[in-house]
Amino acid sequence: MLEVPQPPLSIRLLTPHDAPTYCALRLRALMDHPEAFTSSAEEEAGKPLSWSKDRVKADANKPHDFFLGAFLDDNLVGMVGLQGRYRPKERHNATVVGMFVAPEAGGRGLGLALMRDLLVRAQALPGLEQLDLTVTEGNNTAQRLYERCGFKVFGVLPRAIRVGGRYYAKVHMVLALR
Repeated sequence: MLEVPQPPLSIRLLTPHDAPTYCALRLRALMDHPEAFTSSAEEEAGKPLSWSKDRVKADANKPHDFFLGAFLDDNLVGMVGLQGRYRPKERHNATVVGMFVAPEAGGRGLGLALMRDLLVRAQALPGLEQLDLTVTEGNNTAQRLYERCGFKVFGVLPRAIRVGGRYYAKVHMVLALR
């Protein structure tokens, strides 16, 4: 059997230069899977490109914030972010946000690669001790991915979001880095 070469995969920090493709992929994720995110496509579509540029821009005042992109042949096909908390009592925590891999890029381990890269970077951040995230109840593929990365369930918020008149619970997960 002839092997078909796979396009090269790379994962890197997103920068303001990536804002247009980040914005497009984020909007696609929100439209295709509205139950998976607390943000909505409607509210995001109205934001200017400068919002996305600011979101992916490195900020010395927010050292625990960053977004990673997974690229196949220089096309952004996956993303995940980390958002720190900066109040004195909780700055040891950060939240994993915005995980999405485009379906056409699925089955290549991009979600796991993104999460592993995020975890390596998070562990290197001074003062960061714990990560949390939420996953929509019933999204077993995503929950298994996070469990594989060491996250543990610590609770479920029933009726956490409502999309199209239907309620969805959010599973809360945590990972101690230190």
